[in-house]
Amino acid sequence: MDGQIPAVQKEMIGTIPVYLVEDHHHALLPWREIRRSLGVAPHVLTLDHHTDTLPAFTHYNEVNGGCHPIHVPVEDALKDLRHDEHFDFAVRNDLIRSATIFSHVNFAIDVNPALTIVHDPPVDELPETLAEYYATVLESDFLTQNLKQAPLPPDVPYILDIDLDCFKGERSVMPEDPTVFRKLVRNAAAVTICRERDWVRLLNLDYGKLQYEFFLEKLFILIRDAIRN
Repeated sequence: MDGQIPAVQKEMIGTIPVYLVEDHHHALLPWREIRRSLGVAPHVLTLDHHTDTLPAFTHYNEVNGGCHPIHVPVEDALKDLRHDEHFDFAVRNDLIRSATIFSHVNFAIDVNPALTIVHDPPVDELPETLAEYYATVLESDFLTQNLKQAPLPPDVPYILDIDLDCFKGERSVMPEDPTVFRKLVRNAAAVTICRERDWVRLLNLDYGKLQYEFFLEKLFILIRDAIRN
């Protein structure tokens, strides 16, 4: 990062703030702002390809042979955090109360107990099976089933957090039934979106080689429709 604070874009859609950041751990910046505005630590519901639940500063400590202090300002943390360590940092610094991650893969270990991973793998790894599996990420059936496994905590405001690398192929961001997704958007205290352009590019090599711009455009259409209609 070379000492620079990552850029955060913010747009108000109706009464709901929508934040756009580059890498997933940069979401700590809007999460801190949302935490301050709410006055309580919110829950985070994340749609992601990965789980991003490593203990904070795992990579830093392994490389430097030390123990990075956990309670540091977000700007300082971002210099040493990796993109897969931000949930643990956010919980341990009271930026968020807890999080649920709906992920396509799960290799998580040493997960903070405040973090819940929901991962129902496809029945096999055949290309046609994977294409159908990834296409369901915003479908109501998929979201309903996942929410049954890990319901949102009652009476706690939540952030809807979306890493664009959860999308593979056009169908993944053009759901036939977006009813549940629209409800999640409307009821959220805020929405955060992470471009993760490199991961989007790599994970879409077999799904039309789509770039993050395509998914971002379609996602904003869905969000605006959910809030304004």
